[in-house]
Amino acid sequence: MEKFYQQTTEDTLQHFESDRQQGLSSKTASQRLEKYGENTIQQQESHSVWALLWDNVNNLIVYLLIAAALLSFAMGETIEGVAVLIAVVIAVMTGFITELRAQKSIDSLQDMIYTTAKVIRDGEVTEIESAQIVPGDILVLEEGDAIAADARLLESSNFASIESALTGESEAVDKDANETYDEDIPLGDRRNVVYAGTAATRGNAYAVVTETAMETEVGKISDMLTGDKKRRTPLDIELDKLGKAIIIAALFAALAVLIAGVLTDQPFVEMIHISIILAVAAIPEAMPAVSTITLSRGMRIMAEHKALVKSLSAVETLGATSIIASDKTGTLTENQMTVAELILADGATYKVSGNGYEPTGKFYDTDENEINVKEESALHEMIRNGAWCTTASLRENEGQFEILGDPTDGAFVVLGKKEGIDRQSAEAEGLKKIAEMPFDSDNKFMVTVYEGDSRTLIIKGAPDVLIDLASPDEQTAEQLASYNSTLASHGQRVIAVGRINDYQGGTEEADLREALQDIEIQGFAGIVDPPRTDVKEAVKVAQEAGIRVKMITGDHPQTASMIAKEIGLKDYDKTMTGKEIDDAVGQEGFNERIEEVAVFARVSPENKLQLVEALREEGDIVSMTGDGVNDAPALNGADIGIAMGIRGTEVAKESSDMILTDDRFGTIVDAIKEGRIIFDNIKKYVSFLFSCNMVEIVTIFLSVIFLMPIPIQPLHILFLNLVIDIAPAMALAFEPAEDDIMKRQPRSKEDSLVNKRFLGRIILSGVVIGLVAFGFFSYLMHTNHELQYAQTATFTFMAVAQLMHIFNVRKSSGFGLDKSFLKNKVLVGAMLLSVGLQLSAVYVPFMNDILGTMPIQSGTWGIIFVAAAISTLIVMGLKKAFQLK
Repeated sequence: MEKFYQQTTEDTLQHFESDRQQGLSSKTASQRLEKYGENTIQQQESHSVWALLWDNVNNLIVYLLIAAALLSFAMGETIEGVAVLIAVVIAVMTGFITELRAQKSIDSLQDMIYTTAKVIRDGEVTEIESAQIVPGDILVLEEGDAIAADARLLESSNFASIESALTGESEAVDKDANETYDEDIPLGDRRNVVYAGTAATRGNAYAVVTETAMETEVGKISDMLTGDKKRRTPLDIELDKLGKAIIIAALFAALAVLIAGVLTDQPFVEMIHISIILAVAAIPEAMPAVSTITLSRGMRIMAEHKALVKSLSAVETLGATSIIASDKTGTLTENQMTVAELILADGATYKVSGNGYEPTGKFYDTDENEINVKEESALHEMIRNGAWCTTASLRENEGQFEILGDPTDGAFVVLGKKEGIDRQSAEAEGLKKIAEMPFDSDNKFMVTVYEGDSRTLIIKGAPDVLIDLASPDEQTAEQLASYNSTLASHGQRVIAVGRINDYQGGTEEADLREALQDIEIQGFAGIVDPPRTDVKEAVKVAQEAGIRVKMITGDHPQTASMIAKEIGLKDYDKTMTGKEIDDAVGQEGFNERIEEVAVFARVSPENKLQLVEALREEGDIVSMTGDGVNDAPALNGADIGIAMGIRGTEVAKESSDMILTDDRFGTIVDAIKEGRIIFDNIKKYVSFLFSCNMVEIVTIFLSVIFLMPIPIQPLHILFLNLVIDIAPAMALAFEPAEDDIMKRQPRSKEDSLVNKRFLGRIILSGVVIGLVAFGFFSYLMHTNHELQYAQTATFTFMAVAQLMHIFNVRKSSGFGLDKSFLKNKVLVGAMLLSVGLQLSAVYVPFMNDILGTMPIQSGTWGIIFVAAAISTLIVMGLKKAFQLK
């Protein structure tokens, strides 16, 4: 591949057969577009409709249900088989429709991307779609333009671009078309080229396009990330374990009954049928549908909170997060350079309030007393001169303020706006700008000259340069240098402001340079990228929840540590640089050291991926944030990659699992809370469904052992599993957060769905309610009730007892029948619906014919409610006694 940064401009133009003045002809551009293709980054292919459908069919529980349906048909039980197949359709279609909607949300977001660029075609400057750019096109670049392709600069005038999307560096990079290089150098040091995905922040330039589409630096990284993540999420692992547990339970129940039947000389065919019934009873037919509904509801809630999650499983994975590795700029901070502190030449110090680019704020002295700037003439003149020595502009867009131009200039523009000062106010005072020397990296300062009754020269730039220009005596120089050091020690970028009152020189650059030996330094401004207003509270909530927050930035360690301290990060003073990571990676104890460090500074894209991998190797669930192309590998490697929706690059969004549409760190914490609620509710409905199935298994198993008729019919089991239980189980997905949800530590492996406590709850509640159900059935049979009546009453008891059992599962500790029950109106309605459906099963003649039921007497109802209440209270007491939370 050609290294165009090592070529002269003439050689590059000759290589592409292009002309600086004329550009390409329309005909040549069309031919090259056909040859090279559109200038677009290939996105990951969306799953087809059939692939999404297969993903939902390819489920262990679905396979078990299909097997049970086939066996039912083979035994001649057509209604049973149809009922089970209905369960299959519900489970598959619910997941399919939900995931299809999620994919359409992502596709619609990507379709919103549309950019244009200015090129020279046929000798004329023409605006075209970025996709139509071809190699050899001459780009016309101005301040604020997005750069749509990799290009070699031909001409540049005070030109700079932000390359943070590629390099992670937040400072603008000065560019110079006249630079050439004899050897290979890193991407971030190539000053004579520009890259797709970056933006012009200052000056103007012409450049010849050298690479487009997937051949650009952005495209190369995107090409490395075209595959989907294959890693299983914590929920995938849990559900896989649960599926295996279901198989074991179903096979064990069926085999145990079959053996018991054979040993007690029961008819073999009948025992086979009963075994099938038990296998069906062991399978929670409603679980896939309920799981999908719970996760999709979580996805909708997160979207309402500005977090767009790409997959259902990622919704729950967020709840398992133990570490948030967060980019600093724009996530923890505003990404809006702001003057926070001022020190005048006489040592007077002032603080400035305000949030980012919003032009409102107050000024305070060292005693934190608010001051009127207009009464402080020296301060007022410094602020005025700083605002007048800028080229940036502030604009408001839909309630949001943004700077067009250099961010440092922007900080002075906003500072002036807080006092009602801008460049237009100079005209109001009868002043006119008559000269300007733009900032460049060699001078490290900017100069403007204003003329009214007299002329005033204003200079703004690097403190050490201005101190040298001012040529103060040794004592004064040391004092001024100490002011600079004071602000720098606060983690601030320092800019000095100076002037020459009654300037007598000329307006040419040579005249201005000669006059700069006589400047007077007015003071120093400390500029910060302030923390977002909500970050401190969000970090506090995360840390109280046992989630460690780690800051990752390209900034200086001291600056990063100061921000970390300001937002309340624990161990903010424990820092590590990218170089230190490079030196330590692969050595013994590297992972342990990474665990302890809170702030990582001056890191490279490789370092970010190394950090994620080290943390994951230590067993952490890592959520990684990022916005640039350089973040993409780490986003792809994390358990949850989180991209910024406002300022994030398309490559970052492609590589992520979640997109923040508001770029707020607090949104991540909100999403983690929702993930925890989801896992809590998953545990609740899984516990509920399995407990209900255990009741049916225990009751039938005891009837076989004691040589009694089957207490409930196969259709009764399906009716309980698919009709009575499913609505309350789904309603548990709407349970609100428990009070301590964000006070708990991140869940450990011992807190998985299938563990000793989970099995203990299932067995305890299933055995207790099952024993009572079998006892109730035995009582009815021994009091000379006919079999159909006894089966109907036992079937009804199971329905009532299982509904009451909701109160044992809806709270992690304690009994769930309290005021909070009424807050979940969906659950209240679901329970009433289930009661109504059970009454229809008992009293509606049509249902009697299908289910083989019959009406039961009021006295039996009394026994049912008393027995159900007693079994519920016993379960609650034993759960508390054995601490089965």
